[in-house]
Amino acid sequence: MTKTVAIIQARFGSTRLPGKVLKPLGSISGGQGIVLDHAIRRCRAIPSVDAVVIATTDREEDGAIVAAAERAGAQVHRGSAEDVLSRYAGAARRADADVVLRVTSDCPLIDPGICDRVIRLRAEAGVDYAANNMPRLYPHGLDCEVFTREGLERADKVATAPYDREHVTPWLRRAADVTRASLIGPGWPAVQQRWTLDFPEDYDFFAALFPLLPQGRIAGMDEVLGVLAEHPEIVAINAHRRIGGPTAKPSSAPAAVFRFEADQKTGFGHAMRSNAFATLLDQLGWRVFWAISESSIAFLRESAPPGAVIDVTEPAAEAQAAKILRACGGSCDLLVVDHYCATLDLETAMSARGATVAVFDDLIEAQSDADVILNPAPNIASEAYGAIARPETRFLLGPDNAVLRAQFPAMRTSVAARIAERRRIGRVLIAFGGTDPVNGTGIALGALEATDIQEIDVILGAKAVYLDAVREQAARMGGRVNLMLDVAEVAAAMARADLVIGAPGTGTWERACLGLPSLLVVIAANQKINAETVVARGAALVCGSLGTDPEDKVAASLRASLERLRNDPALYHHMHEAALALSDGRGSLRLAAAVVPAMRLKDGTPLVLRLAEMDDARLLYDWQQAPETRRYALNQNPFSFDDHCRWLTAKLANGRDLLLIGEAGGKPAGFIRLDWFGADKDRTQYLVSIAAAPGQHGRGVGTALLNAARALAPGAHFYAQVLAQNAASLALFRGCGYALGPDGYYHSGGEV
Repeated sequence: MTKTVAIIQARFGSTRLPGKVLKPLGSISGGQGIVLDHAIRRCRAIPSVDAVVIATTDREEDGAIVAAAERAGAQVHRGSAEDVLSRYAGAARRADADVVLRVTSDCPLIDPGICDRVIRLRAEAGVDYAANNMPRLYPHGLDCEVFTREGLERADKVATAPYDREHVTPWLRRAADVTRASLIGPGWPAVQQRWTLDFPEDYDFFAALFPLLPQGRIAGMDEVLGVLAEHPEIVAINAHRRIGGPTAKPSSAPAAVFRFEADQKTGFGHAMRSNAFATLLDQLGWRVFWAISESSIAFLRESAPPGAVIDVTEPAAEAQAAKILRACGGSCDLLVVDHYCATLDLETAMSARGATVAVFDDLIEAQSDADVILNPAPNIASEAYGAIARPETRFLLGPDNAVLRAQFPAMRTSVAARIAERRRIGRVLIAFGGTDPVNGTGIALGALEATDIQEIDVILGAKAVYLDAVREQAARMGGRVNLMLDVAEVAAAMARADLVIGAPGTGTWERACLGLPSLLVVIAANQKINAETVVARGAALVCGSLGTDPEDKVAASLRASLERLRNDPALYHHMHEAALALSDGRGSLRLAAAVVPAMRLKDGTPLVLRLAEMDDARLLYDWQQAPETRRYALNQNPFSFDDHCRWLTAKLANGRDLLLIGEAGGKPAGFIRLDWFGADKDRTQYLVSIAAAPGQHGRGVGTALLNAARALAPGAHFYAQVLAQNAASLALFRGCGYALGPDGYYHSGGEV
C-alpha cells in the first residue's frame, strides 16, 4: 500500500506577521482554534492522506509550533530554518512516506476535496509531480503539491540553488526529466480571491469570514465562495494584497486590452468570455488589461486583476485610445472587443496605433476594422461579413471556436464517458446565467416541481435579479433543490448532471463541450439563431422563448420535453453525441494562434499560425515520414498512420499542448509543437519540436515558426532537445537565442 503523508510547512517567524499560524481563528473541535489547527484539521479530512506531519525549524522560537502541533495530535519533524528542502526530505523519511502532499500552514481554507483530487491525479497520470497551480487558476491559498518520496530525495540530492533549497519544489517543477500534471482550476473570477495569511489585513479577512462558516463541518471552496459572494465587504478587506495582474510582468511583455462590459442587465457573459481568453494570454506571459466603464467597475468590484482596470467611461474613441496606451506604457499589442456598443472608431484608433484588433461578434451587424473576427454561432460563412469587414480579416466561425474556460475541455473526456453510459435522467441542472434577468430559473423550478425529479441543482450569481424569489421557491421544494451561488467549478457542477435547462447563450457551448443534452429557453433575441441551429444539429430541445411565450406555456413545454427524453433513451444519447460534435473546447487556442502577427520568410512572404486539426492528420504524417525529417527525429521507431491518428487525437484533446501549423502564401509550410510540461515561477514550460514541410527548407520557415511561438508565448520557458549531428537545427535554435544548459536541453526564456 502506498503511504501518503501531508507535510505542513510551519514556523513562528514571519517578516510581515510574526506568529501568524498561532493566531486564534474561531472554535475548532479538539484544538485551540488557531490557524494551525484549521490546517491540520483540513489535511486530516483528505480521504487519501494517511498521516499529517508538521515540518518546523529547530529554532527555539518554534517550540511554540511544536507544542501546538502536538496538542492537535499531529506528528512533528524539526529541521533547518533556511534549507526547507532538506527539512521536507527529513520529514518524509521520518514518516516513511511514499507520496508527499505539501501545503503551508498559513492557508486555513485548504480544501480537502481539491487536495484529494491532486493526489489522485498524480497517481492516475503516473507522474512524479502534480499540483493545482500550473497555471494558477484557484484562489490564492488553496495551492497544494503532490510528489513522490523518490522525487523529493532526488531534489534534495541534486538541487543547489538557494531558491530551490528555500522553496522545496522549484527543482521538481523545472527539471526537464521530471514528469508533471496539473489540476485545472476554475479561473476567473475565483482566481482573484486571496485566502492566504501573510499580512495583518489577511488576518482581518479570516477573522471576519470564519464566524460565517459552518462550525460542525469543513466548508469547501464553492461554499466559501458562496458566503463571500453575499459579503463582498469581506473580500475587500485584503483585496489590495492580491498578487498577479499586468504590473507583475515585465514592462516589455506585450499588452492585451479587453473592452467589455458587465452589469445586472448585461450579465457576466461578456466578462466571462473575455476572461477565458485573457487567462490563457496571462499564462503565456502577456500583460492583460480591462477597458471598462464606471458602471462595470462598480459591478465587478474586486474581481479585477490588480492594476488591470482602465476606466473608459468617456465616449470619445480617441480619448479611450489615449488612456489605453498610457495604461499599457505607450503601446498596445492586442485589443479584444466583446461589447455590442463599442464603436468602430475605437477599433480604427487602436489599429492605427499598431494594435491587432480581435472582435467577438455574434450579431453580424456593425462595421468592423478587426484583424480577426470570432463568431461561435453555427452555420455562419465568412461571406456574411463581406459588407462590414476588411478583405484581409481572418475569421474563426462556428461552435468549435467558442472561447471557453479551461475547466470545460479539461473535463470533456471524463464527463462524456459518464453521459454515454447513462440509462436514466436522475439529476437536472438549471443554469440561466449569473444574473438571470427574466427569472428563467424560477420558471424551470416551477416546471420541475410537479415531476418526480429529486436532485435539482441551481446555479445563480449572488447578484441575480430574482435571487430572493428563487430562494423562497427552492425552500418550498424542500431538499430536492441545491441552490449554488457564484459557482467557480461550473464544469464540475455540470459533470454531476444528466440534463441541463438553460438559455442558448454562451453556456450553450460549455454544455456542448461536455456532451450534455439540454432543454433550452430563449431569454434574449440574439439567442434565437443559436437555439435553432443547436436543435437542428440534434443537441437540444427548445422549450419556448420568454420574450414571446407565456410563462405557463414555457413551463409546460419543459415538462413535456423532460418526459420525452426520459421515455426515449435513444433520443437522449443521440443528443449527447450531437452536443459533443458541436464544440471541442479549443476556441481559446485557435484565437491565440490567430492573433499572433505574421512573421516574414526570407523572400518576404508572411507566415501566419493556425491550430492543427484532425483534418491535418495525413499532412502531418507525410511530413514526419519525409526522409529529411526522419533522419534527425529523436524517436526513430516506425509508426503507422493509424498510430499517428491515435496520437494526434490524444494530443489535440488534452487542451494543454499547442500543435501549430505555419502557413505561407496560404499553404502549409511547417509545424511547431509546444508540449506543456509544467510551470516554474508562474512561467509556463513547453518542450519545442519543429519541422519545415518537404520542399520548404532554406526559406527561413524554422526561424519564422520559432519567432511566432515566442510572440504567442512571450513569458514561457522553452526547452528543445537537438541531436548533436543535426547542424541545421543547432544553428536554427542558437540563432533564435536558445542556449545549451547542463541538462542537455537548449533553453529560451528561462533558467539554463
